[in-house]
This record gives sequence, structure tokens and C-alpha cells, in this order.
Amino acid sequence: MYTLKSVARRSTALGAATALLAATIFPAAAVFADALNPLTERSLMLSSSAPGFKDTDGSGNSAAAPNAIGENYAPAGSGPNGKKTGETFTFKVSSTADIKGFSLQYCTTAAGVCRAPGDNTGDADPNNDGSTADSTRQINTDSAPGTPDGGHSNGTSDLDFVGAFSEGAAGGNFQVSVNGTPSTGWSFAKSNMEDPEYQGLTDPQPGALTGKNNYITLVNTSGGSIAAGAVVTITFKASESVYITNPGSGSFFVKINTYNTGTPANMIGIHNDATPLDESDHTVVDGGVTVANVMTDSIHITTKVLETMAFSVGTKNRDTVELTNPAVHGTCDPIIQENENRLNLGNPDAEYSLETGKAWDQFSYWRLSSNSSGGATVYYSGNTLANTVGDEIADMSTEQVSQPGTEQFGLGFVDASPDAAWNPDTLSSSFLAQQTGDPTRFRDPNSAPFVTLGGTALQSGAGYPVGQTVQQAYDEAFGTIDNGSGGAGTAKFKFLKTSLTTPQVIAQQNSEVISCATAKMRYVGNIGADTPAGVYTTKINYLAAPQY
Repeated sequence: MYTLKSVARRSTALGAATALLAATIFPAAAVFADALNPLTERSLMLSSSAPGFKDTDGSGNSAAAPNAIGENYAPAGSGPNGKKTGETFTFKVSSTADIKGFSLQYCTTAAGVCRAPGDNTGDADPNNDGSTADSTRQINTDSAPGTPDGGHSNGTSDLDFVGAFSEGAAGGNFQVSVNGTPSTGWSFAKSNMEDPEYQGLTDPQPGALTGKNNYITLVNTSGGSIAAGAVVTITFKASESVYITNPGSGSFFVKINTYNTGTPANMIGIHNDATPLDESDHTVVDGGVTVANVMTDSIHITTKVLETMAFSVGTKNRDTVELTNPAVHGTCDPIIQENENRLNLGNPDAEYSLETGKAWDQFSYWRLSSNSSGGATVYYSGNTLANTVGDEIADMSTEQVSQPGTEQFGLGFVDASPDAAWNPDTLSSSFLAQQTGDPTRFRDPNSAPFVTLGGTALQSGAGYPVGQTVQQAYDEAFGTIDNGSGGAGTAKFKFLKTSLTTPQVIAQQNSEVISCATAKMRYVGNIGADTPAGVYTTKINYLAAPQY
């Protein structure tokens, strides 16, 4: 129409001949600059292709109905959430021009009269008076599975733009960029631009118009020159209050145009019989093209991870044992038990007996792995050292240093990490060889993420991550003990004999799984000059309880 009217203004015969030729080449329909200068390399990426009535994660949780601890894995803008989505348009322009506007028109077909996408039932304008005040069209809904709802078993929804979209690369809801550089000064507007003629047509998706907003304009009165071949990106980001709702089913098409005007009323280039198009008011620069997308439901995958726990207690850490075949080292081997887990505490040259002028110590280990998301708690239970006639060596009921000449029995943590502040262990060369070959699986033994419990004061724990604080009680057993040469040691110990019937918490982790925590326990014994003679024994049992 525009091409023929331009030619018809010429009065020469040659002009008439040219017009005849043009009519022969082009059909008798509107042909504008946007048809000759299409936007190329077009794409539309949705943050979710799920129907607009779907907004739940695999467990059925949503932002409106999270699980018991407030979690939901289908937030706005995520793959499972079709109710609150974002969109990203990308295309290249064909013409170098001062661009002041973009339009996006959402339709059920790529050409012809336009109906907004959606499969809700009812009529947006039952009496055709141009008002949707008396609309009978249903709201977006998700029916119970298998329940008929507008011809769809799991719900229906219409395309919709919800909330006030603001510009901004960081906190805004939309952004225009040219060749990756944000362009500012754009204003967002939404409106309904459906064709009334649609209601009288026979269509693969019959039904009344939706009345929903399906026409988006972005205008910038200042504008800016965009060079031919430049990549334009228009991004709409979803939040819980500002978002795009997907239609419920089927495919939809978005017609894209660019304009040299920043006045929405002059941004024509869509099908609209009420506004005849001619050369004087045509403002399209590039466009007349569409991008397509289609609604698909998510794939729902369900499986189980059963509870697991590995807990070993022994006297030797396999990571420190030299082995001839490195392959026998596992990524988290159980602690080795030797001699039925018996420890001899005392002077080895005097039948492992305790002395009044010198402290003696021994070591054991425990190692824990658990896939409990709530972590785990480790307890100890046992009596203090006692002989067969009921004599006992006093327990260290408060954390304190070892004092030879005073009856004492206590225990405490020594961090198992080889770079800890005090640890006589060294990793074996066979373990280090495997660690070198696969450092992501074979890691240094350490007690993280456990922290020790039992006291009130806070301090920085040796061997623990920088900045982490732990409660004093059993965490200061690293350091020296009085070896008889004079001078008190620095290591501190504690033990409660009441743990025999009431297990005592010694380490805890409440917020994460435990992949392989290795704790090294240190024991100390001292006697006084009046400690009755005899053979003293005890059994210390360590218990692990995961929290689910």
C-alpha cells in the first residue's frame, strides 16, 4: 500500500509503468521498510518454558507455600516456575538509524489477526463494548491433576505482565543493551493489542480474546544511533513481585519492530485496521519479523538418597601408616583397630605404670562420615580409671592442665591435620602419592566441620578454619605435658565420670553433611603419692548420632 501510493503520486507514463511493474512484483498488501530490513539472528530465551500455572519445585513447594523450614527450589526466574518468568530477546538490526522505540507484540500466530496467548476459558469482553469490567475470563489456575479445566488436565493460564517494570542492570526488571553495553533512559509500557476480528474466525485455538496485556513498548525520547549489524538485547528479569506469566499451552509468537519515534502512539507496524497506514505516519525502521516459543511442562524426576553413616574408632590412622601398595588407601578408610583397641598408658619401661613426678599420655582416633543434612553429634561415655576393688583416679571435671603428683584422668582433642599447631603424626609417603595423583579425593585428615562443646568461653581453635571460634572444653589438648623436667605443660584436658550413664557431648555439627571428619583424641593420667596400688582400667565408648 505504501509503495504503490508513493509511486501513484507520479504523473508520468513512466511512473505508471513503474507502478504496474511494482504491482506485479509485490502482492496487494502493505509492504514497508520493516519488510525490507528485517531483524536478523533473532532469538527469545525464556527463564522457564513451564506453563504459567506451574510454580512449584519437585516436592510441590513454592514461594507461596514453602516447606517446613521456609525453602523452595522454584523461585521467580527459575526453570520450574512458569508463573513468574523472565525473557531475553536478542537480534541484530539491519539499518543504521536513530532508534527511539521497540515494540513486542505477543500473538498465537506469526501473521494475521492477533490474539494474546493463553488457554483460560471465558470472554474478556462479553458485550463487545471495549471494557473488560464484565469479563468472564477465568483467572490463572492449577487444577488437581486429571480434573478437566478449560480442556487442560493440569490447569490453564494466560500470558500476563505483572507489576511495575523498572529499568536497571542491577536492581531493575528490564534492560536494553547494544553490543553488550547497557543503554539507559528507556521506559516500559504494557497494553492489550488484540484484534477483535479474531473472535469471528475459525482457528486451531478457538475462543474469545483474553483481554490481557500482550503489547510491550520500550521508548527513549533521547534515542541513540544503532549501527547496522549491532546486537540488541532486551532482558526482562523476574522477581517475586514483578514478572511475566507464561501462557498455559501451545506455541506463541512475538512480533518485533524498531522505531525512530519515542512516542508510543506513533509506534505502528502492527495489524490494526482502525489506524490506516501510510507513508506520513510510518515510523518502523527494522522489523516485521517474529520469534517463536512453546510451552512445555517440566520433567519431574524423583529418586531417593538413603541415610548413610560410617563411624570408626581405633588406635591408628591409616593415612599415617606406610604401605607398600598405595592403592590400598581409600578416600576415607576406617581407623585401624589393633590389639583390640587397647592403649597402655604409662611408662613403657615400668610395665606401663603411672608416676607421681611425670605425666603420661596416649592417643586414639575416630572418623565419621554422614550424609545427614543436619550434621551429627559425637558423645563419649565411660568411667574414670578404676581398679578391681573400687579405687578410682579422680576425673578432671573442669578443663585444666596436667599436674603430676595429683590424681587426674582426662581427654581432649588434638587436631588430626598434619599442619596443626601440635601433632606428632605425619602422613605416609604412600598416602601422599595418592593425594598427589587425585588431590580432590585424598585430603589431609582433619576434624572440620566439627566444633567441640562443653564450655562457655570462646577462642580461636588451633587447626580450625581461620575466623572460626570453638567452645572451650575438650579442644586444648594440643601442646606439652609435664615430662618430669620441671615446668607445667600447656595442654588441657577434661573428663566426666558421669558420662558412664549420661553420655557427654564432645563434638557437634548442626548445619551440614560430614564427608570425612577425623578426630585425634589424647588421654592423660596422673597419680598422687597416696593413690592405692593396683591395675586400673576403663573403657571409653564414642557414640555418633546424625541429625536428620
